Amino acid sequence: MKKFFPIIIFIFSLSWIHAQHIQVYKTDLLATLLKKYEWLEKDTSIKISGIIREIVIDSLPHQQNTYNIYYICTDNFWVPITDKWKENFAFEYKTPQDIWDSETLEWIFIPPKKKNKYKEQRFEMEQDALDYIDRLKSNGLVYKDPYLENYIYGLIAKIAPTHYIDKRPYRVNLLIVDDSSLNAGVYPNGTLIITTGLLSCLHSEDELIAILSHEIAHFVLDHQIQNVNKAISRKNRAAFWATLATGVTAVAEGVAAANGNYNTPGLATLGVATLSGAIASEVIDWLGMKYNHKQENEADAIAKNMLAILQRDTNALSSALNHIQQTINEEGLDDIYFDSFTHPALIERIHKLGDPQTLPDPDFERKISFIITNAAHKKYDSGRFTQAIDLVSQNMENHVATSEDYILKAYCLFALYNSAQSNEEALSLIHSAKAVDPTNIEAYKAEIVAYLRLDDKNTALRLLQEYESILTDMQQSDHSSYFIDTEISWCRNMQIKLNGMQVQQATIQPY
Repeated sequence: MKKFFPIIIFIFSLSWIHAQHIQVYKTDLLATLLKKYEWLEKDTSIKISGIIREIVIDSLPHQQNTYNIYYICTDNFWVPITDKWKENFAFEYKTPQDIWDSETLEWIFIPPKKKNKYKEQRFEMEQDALDYIDRLKSNGLVYKDPYLENYIYGLIAKIAPTHYIDKRPYRVNLLIVDDSSLNAGVYPNGTLIITTGLLSCLHSEDELIAILSHEIAHFVLDHQIQNVNKAISRKNRAAFWATLATGVTAVAEGVAAANGNYNTPGLATLGVATLSGAIASEVIDWLGMKYNHKQENEADAIAKNMLAILQRDTNALSSALNHIQQTINEEGLDDIYFDSFTHPALIERIHKLGDPQTLPDPDFERKISFIITNAAHKKYDSGRFTQAIDLVSQNMENHVATSEDYILKAYCLFALYNSAQSNEEALSLIHSAKAVDPTNIEAYKAEIVAYLRLDDKNTALRLLQEYESILTDMQQSDHSSYFIDTEISWCRNMQIKLNGMQVQQATIQPY
């Protein structure tokens, strides 16, 4: 034996040391074979319980090779995974999680080095998203409505994945932005932003679910990461924000002035400007959220599948996009915050998704009634009086109109018309506002304006005195404010004006 010992050692030194490690990615998917795959015949139905990753390490004295072998795991056997294997399977969806699992299976096969690069990129983009969101918050651009937030979170809980096959730690969270633009999106940190302008365009819960599903799909499919990695170069974070801030004040002030907030301290800043024009486009491009046609179609398909799983109107995304298209056309908007909303291909997407047939859902419209009031005020401030009337009339038809809605419609009528009929209608609306909320002092001023429009100076003078009395009582009850002081001054000046006009009228003798 001794004489063979060196030979045995030599042979052993030439042999490979074979090590293995098994990693399991659990799922629960049903699929049908579209054509023969390995030993499985066409039309075979299988239940996929997971994907197996076998890490094989082959070692030589001066060399080590590591490679992966993947298998589809069923209840009874493992099936080797070959190139383009997914094209052979038609997945059956029973839950929203099934959709996300089937769409993210391929992320399992991304090489570890590339995954690490994605991880680093995602962390950097998360910081960028947080920077941008902080600017929105610090500039008062977040719309707070606990009821509406809770309602939308309830919908997100039905749609968003509960877990990710690639073990991403993110969950979708909501931020409603107080802005009239028609925008929505999920940022790289999982924050889903939707504007009050877009919400006011929707008329059913199915349409909202469709929009949410579409945007969450972009996030789950990592479209932002893909887009950023395709870019030729990417500036340093600090350099990007510094460049963006250069010359931005004029734009921000213009936006603030257009919204009637020019004198609001701190509002004319970067946070406001990034919601407008080319600056918003730069931010969205920086965050990888300018999607190509393929990515839009992928997100559209997922939204349509989600609607089917939830037994909703599968044409709801088409309806939502159609409402957006109509608003853009009617108001001559140029929303470049998302290219998909203004790109000529939008009409093609609408037709591809199905006929926009979703009927208005009064229950949904009641849920977003505060958003409707908010949007109507923005329309009024920008001179879109007809659109403002349409919005508040929606609340009235749904029996959820506030005192604000009635007053706003009255002011819109004053801006558009000056006939006895329109002025009487406006006065009737103001009386409705006082009936809904007698404490709303804005209604008293609106009523005075209405009687002045009707040329009833005596009634206007009497109401001015009543209005001043109410304001004085408020002032004496330690509720003094700049607004009350200003209104009292206005009341007194108006009484002087009207008394003077009446004296002048009384002294004019007819020929």
